[in-house]
Amino acid sequence: MKVEILCTGDEVLSGKIINSNFAFMSGKLEEVGISVIWGTTVGDNKQDLLDAFKLASQRADAVIVNGGLGPTVDDLSQEVAAIASGNELELRTDWLEIMESFFIKRGRVMTENNKKQAMLPKGAELINNPIGTACGFAININKSRFFFTPGVPRELFLMLEDEIIPRLLELSGEKFITKLKTFHSYGIGESRADTLLEDIVDLAPDKNVKLGFQAHFPQLETKLHVRGNSKDSIEKNLVPVQDELRKRLGNYIFAEDKQTLEGVIIESLKNNSQTISIAEFMTDGGINSRLSKTDTGGESLIYALASNNIYALCKGLEINHKNEVNLELAEQVALKTRDIYSTDFGFCVLINHTEKNEAETFIALSGQISQSRIGYFIGDNYRVTLGSIEMALDCVRRYFQGLPFDEKSDFER
Repeated sequence: MKVEILCTGDEVLSGKIINSNFAFMSGKLEEVGISVIWGTTVGDNKQDLLDAFKLASQRADAVIVNGGLGPTVDDLSQEVAAIASGNELELRTDWLEIMESFFIKRGRVMTENNKKQAMLPKGAELINNPIGTACGFAININKSRFFFTPGVPRELFLMLEDEIIPRLLELSGEKFITKLKTFHSYGIGESRADTLLEDIVDLAPDKNVKLGFQAHFPQLETKLHVRGNSKDSIEKNLVPVQDELRKRLGNYIFAEDKQTLEGVIIESLKNNSQTISIAEFMTDGGINSRLSKTDTGGESLIYALASNNIYALCKGLEINHKNEVNLELAEQVALKTRDIYSTDFGFCVLINHTEKNEAETFIALSGQISQSRIGYFIGDNYRVTLGSIEMALDCVRRYFQGLPFDEKSDFER
C-alpha cells in the first residue's frame, strides 16, 4: 500500500514551526509495517491545496492530511476536500453537539466560527477526536482514501494510534501483525553499532526482522522491526536476534522499549529502598531535571543543589573551596552531600571548561562503596553539557548494575 502524508500550513512551510507531526506519523506507520512513500507540505492556499490533493489521489492508496481543520479563515481542509471529492459541505449535527458539550464542560462560550469545524463533505466518515473540537474525517478522492487530522500534536497523536492506523491496516488487506523492539544505549556511536550488528538479522529463521538506528546525541536507539502472521511467528524470529543484540552491545544498553535511563535509576533506588542527593555545577540543573521528572513523589531523590557558582555550591555544603575544580573536589562534594542530607548516596557532577569547546567532567558517587571518574568532551557548551549529564546518569546506572563505572565512551576525546 502506497501512503502519502500531506501537511498543511504557512507556518510549517515557512519553517516557523518544526514539522514534528510528519516525523511522528511516519515513524508510527513504519512501526506497524506501513511505509510512507511521499511527504508533501503545502501552504494555506486553496488552489495549491486542491492541486496537492489531486496529485496525491492519483498516486497514493491512502493519504493522511494533517492540519487545516480549525475555525479560522485560513483553515481550508474541509472546503478543499469537498471540492476535490465532488461533494458539498454539510453541517454534521452529531459533531456540533459534541463541540457544544466540549465548551459547556469547560465553562467557555462557543463562537459562531467554531461551527465551521462541524462542516464536512457530504458522505464523509467522521473520525472522533476525544480531546479537541476539530473532528477528523475520511473520504474517497479518486482512487485514494483520504484521512484528515488536526494539526494539534496531542490530538493528532491520539487519533493516529486509535483511529487512523487501524483503518489503514484494514484498508491494506494484509493479514499480519508487527512488533517493534527498541534498545536505548549510551557510549556507542551509530557507525560502530552498525558494524557490530552487521549480520544479526540473519539469525531470524524467516529472515523477517529489520534492523534500524535512530541517533539523537548522546543516545542511540537500535530498533528491531519484525512482522509475521502470528505472535508465535513474531517471537520465533525476534528472540534469537534480540538476544544476540544484547550480547554484542552489552554494557552500553541502559534501557529497552519505553524505559528511560533516569527511570532505570529511580527504579533501582526504590527497589532497594535507597535515597540519593545530588550537587551539580555548570549542568543547567540537568541531573535534577531528569531524575525529578521520574521520581515525582520525591521518595528517592531527596535533595538537589545546582549552581554555576562553585564557591556558592561549596559554601552551601560547608566545603572550603581552594579555586580548582577537579576530581578530588567532586568526591568531597559527593560525600558532603550524602552526609548533610542523610541519604544512602551522594552524587556530584562538576563541569570544568578548560578551553574553548573542550571540557573535563568530574563525576563522583559516594555510598558504601564510592566511585568516581573523569569524562573528556569536545564541542560547544550545549554538547558538553548534554554529554556530561548523560555520562553521569549512565555511571549511576552502571554502579547499580555492577558494571564498570569508567568504561570509555565513543563521545569522549
